[in-house]
Amino acid sequence: MANPRAKVLGMAFAMLALASVVMIVEEGMVGANTWALLALSGVFAAGAVMAFTQNVEEMAHPGGDVNQSIHEQKTETQTLPDPAEAGFDVPVV
Repeated sequence: MANPRAKVLGMAFAMLALASVVMIVEEGMVGANTWALLALSGVFAAGAVMAFTQNVEEMAHPGGDVNQSIHEQKTETQTLPDPAEAGFDVPVV
C-alpha cells in the first residue's frame, strides 16, 4: 500500500502551485501573495518528497505485534526508604 501522507501532501502542493499560477495570470505580475503561495507550495513539495521516500516498514512500531505482559519489577534503588529510618524528623500534626 502506498503512503497516503505522500498523496495528501502532493495534492496540497499541486493545489497551491495551481493557485499561484492562476494569481500570476490574473494579476499579470508576481505579487506578495503569489510569493507566499509559492513558498508554501515548496514546503508541501518537500514534505511530499520526504513522505514518498520514507519506507512503510519504518512507520510501523517495532513492538506493536508483541503480546507479552509487562511485569512490574522494583529494584532496591527504586524503592524509597522510610524517612524515620533514614534519620529525618517526621513532623506529627
